[in-house]
Amino acid sequence: MSFKVIKPGFLTTVQDYGRLTHTQQGLSQSGVMDEQAYAWANHLLDNHYNDSALEITFGGVILEALDKMVICVCGADLDFKVNDQSAPIWRNLQIWPTDRLSWSVPKHGIRAYLAVQGGFQTQALFGSKSVNLREHIGTAITKDETLTCAPSNSNLERLMMPRYIPDYHQKVILRLLPSYQYSEFNDAQKALFFGQSYTISYANDRSGCRLNGAPIAIKRDKMISEGISYGSVEIATDGLPIILLKDAPSIGGYPKIGTVFSLDLAILSQQQPNAKVRFELMDIDQAQKERAAFNQFFGVSEIQNH
Repeated sequence: MSFKVIKPGFLTTVQDYGRLTHTQQGLSQSGVMDEQAYAWANHLLDNHYNDSALEITFGGVILEALDKMVICVCGADLDFKVNDQSAPIWRNLQIWPTDRLSWSVPKHGIRAYLAVQGGFQTQALFGSKSVNLREHIGTAITKDETLTCAPSNSNLERLMMPRYIPDYHQKVILRLLPSYQYSEFNDAQKALFFGQSYTISYANDRSGCRLNGAPIAIKRDKMISEGISYGSVEIATDGLPIILLKDAPSIGGYPKIGTVFSLDLAILSQQQPNAKVRFELMDIDQAQKERAAFNQFFGVSEIQNH
């Protein structure tokens, strides 16, 4: 079961949940940017949570099916079509040999996920199939490449209920868990941070998202580099936040006001430059409750045994 790449698009890579146990070797977490869309695509296909999918950024992709298979596309509306006819997302579709799948331009969000039953059959490196171009782990898909998939064993008629489909045009509020350096920021700095709407800059990729706005005056502009985590919000020397994302380095040297709740980063990953974001504090108990519910529903706890 496979696809032939007719047009690879702006940036299309194979991603899974990421490499979670190699930060001590200096490797990034990597993995899908929109964890929720990816999880739903695999769930609707009855896949394992960690089965790899294609992450399609900004579209411009054309694939030709070489076999009969069942697929699911979730995430951004990139004008997905099958044989030049608009096709639904957030549900399973039966695909036939010679069918052409295309994603053109963003209408709603910027990252779409193509999942197939059993996932894409690519080489795992350091415990994950996730591509990280910054670290030269894997490559983006290329023209005329063949993408191999597991055989489809059934046509699952499943779809996501409309009320659960995320609205990528909603106001983005990122819930923040205070870091151990939170107390180093005074009340005026915190008021400025939480009281304004930041704008996503064009310096925004899989490594991090820089924000534009009123800068925070900070006294300590340098510190010894230390371990950092996915979602950490660093305050750079210019006083503006950088939200660290999946391909961020494993260490950093800016003070951190907190860490964005992991599930909120899915909505952030679908925003284009100039979108507005705000921060608000989140209670750790609420974060653990929501994360546990998500993990239980999608079977994330089973990932280490896959």
